[in-house]
Amino acid sequence: MKILIVEPETKGHFISLYVNTVLKSLKGKVDIYILTSKKILKLEILKVLRRENKKIKIIFCDDLIYSKNKFFLNLLINQFQNYKNLNLKIKKYNRKLKFDKIFFTNLDHIDKVLCFFSNPFDSVKFSGILVNPRVHQYQNKKIGIKYFLYKYLLYKLISNKYLEKIFSNDILFYNFSINKKFNNKIIFFNEPVNKVNKKSRIKSSIAKGFFNVLVYGAIRNSKSLEELIEITKKIKNYIKINIIVAGKQNIEAKKILNKKNLVKKSVDANFKILNRFIYPAEETYLFSNINAVWCVYKNTPLGSSGVFHSSISYQKPVITNNLGLLGWYNKKYKLGPILQFKNIEDFRISSKKIIELSNNKKKYQFYKNNQSRLFNLIKKQKKLDELISDFVDKYNK
Repeated sequence: MKILIVEPETKGHFISLYVNTVLKSLKGKVDIYILTSKKILKLEILKVLRRENKKIKIIFCDDLIYSKNKFFLNLLINQFQNYKNLNLKIKKYNRKLKFDKIFFTNLDHIDKVLCFFSNPFDSVKFSGILVNPRVHQYQNKKIGIKYFLYKYLLYKLISNKYLEKIFSNDILFYNFSINKKFNNKIIFFNEPVNKVNKKSRIKSSIAKGFFNVLVYGAIRNSKSLEELIEITKKIKNYIKINIIVAGKQNIEAKKILNKKNLVKKSVDANFKILNRFIYPAEETYLFSNINAVWCVYKNTPLGSSGVFHSSISYQKPVITNNLGLLGWYNKKYKLGPILQFKNIEDFRISSKKIIELSNNKKKYQFYKNNQSRLFNLIKKQKKLDELISDFVDKYNK
């Protein structure tokens, strides 16, 4: 049996977490091919993948196209371009290799345009993870155009006879799919987390006697970096705070986090910057030793977050805004302070919340206890590697 894993996005936790999880779950059971960007050749994660999965074969595709313009029409145009790129490669190699299944670790690259193709990948069955389904986030809006449009596109995708399963760790989307009777192909999974018990090289990033806050993953300004700098400036004279920014930065993030800008804002002593790939052992060390996790996303507040799920696994208080799935989790389970940054008063209140998180041991323990309760609830769900392994085993019988 031959499976093609498709993931052209080499940033964030897609290659390092989702692809790696799928590879481990299929190890020894099937022949595995990965379709990804040539950028992976410059990344440390390739060494990790090959060290742990010696028999994988890698096929390369063009980089994905993203538009800074967030209009829906631009989204469709970008997805059509990405679909054309991926589909040409998939069909080319399928003629030679005859894949039995295709698995997309991020269906969001093309999910809105697949409805236009009744047989998108030469009759090969496909499944994948849908990270940001969007549809359920619009159902209560006064103007429901986006809701009906997204619902139609989702229905058409699920109705495609070549689609086998959609995997999602968005509990709101899963509940929505049950209510709308879309759930025959939708499976909820427990977000995988890397835990490696090895000595870490980055102990110096943790400041003893300080309140250590971790910003982790693919570092973009969507993680509210400018707001984090401003709030650090406001509270650094009231609490001993250390901000660890760990992960590869994009161009915009580099401008915000450069030494000159941090010095200008008088917060350079409060920031530890690790602008590189973080190894699994380092990730384990960071999450085990920090005090709280920064998950205040802006511009993209609707989707899930691997960093957020890691905070649950390590039972660390998490700092969020009140939007999307993360806001819903935080409002429901009280996992940490919820911040707002719309005006000066919001900044003042948010600053007080961070100071309280650091100084009020009772409140801090309250958040930790709630994380522990949520962790015990979530770990009862099936893990992604178990679901995929079961899925393939059923196919092989």
